[in-house]
Amino acid sequence: MSDIRFRYARRADAPAVAAIIERAYRDPQAAGKWTSEAHLLTGPRTSREEIIGLIDREDSRFLLAETRDGLVGCCLVQGREAGGPGVNAAYFGMFAIDPTIHGGGLGKIVIAEAERRAKDLWNCNQMVMTVINVRTELIAWYERRGYRLTGATLPFPFSETSGETTRDFHLVEMRKDLG
Repeated sequence: MSDIRFRYARRADAPAVAAIIERAYRDPQAAGKWTSEAHLLTGPRTSREEIIGLIDREDSRFLLAETRDGLVGCCLVQGREAGGPGVNAAYFGMFAIDPTIHGGGLGKIVIAEAERRAKDLWNCNQMVMTVINVRTELIAWYERRGYRLTGATLPFPFSETSGETTRDFHLVEMRKDLG
């Protein structure tokens, strides 16, 4: 994984970003992998239009991880979260690694780069994210990266998904101090 290059997405990247997110979260080929949501939700995870809307926002950056073979990972970082006195937190989401190379350590590299850029770009001292509460293996992975459950919960935005759910669940918030 030494040949990884990072850059921010442009509007022209939206189809590729949407495609890698779909493969990682909802593709039946990824079902059974611990990062997939295919066993929980059906229907699209995102769209080209949603990605363009996020790229166009001043407070958002899609960080792309590329190799000579193309796009292998991405994540959304938004410098917009107020976290209380003395806290300037960035939001982390839409994290996707190409399922064909999943498990090789790229996820650790991408999240570390996202944290570094949140500090550099917005002077953030925390990163915050939400995770589906029944995704215990994913929560454990984030905990190994230094994230902690805050106890805060949010309803899952079912109205924003076009598919059916197979379980009852909600979102839990996780945070990490970036130092």
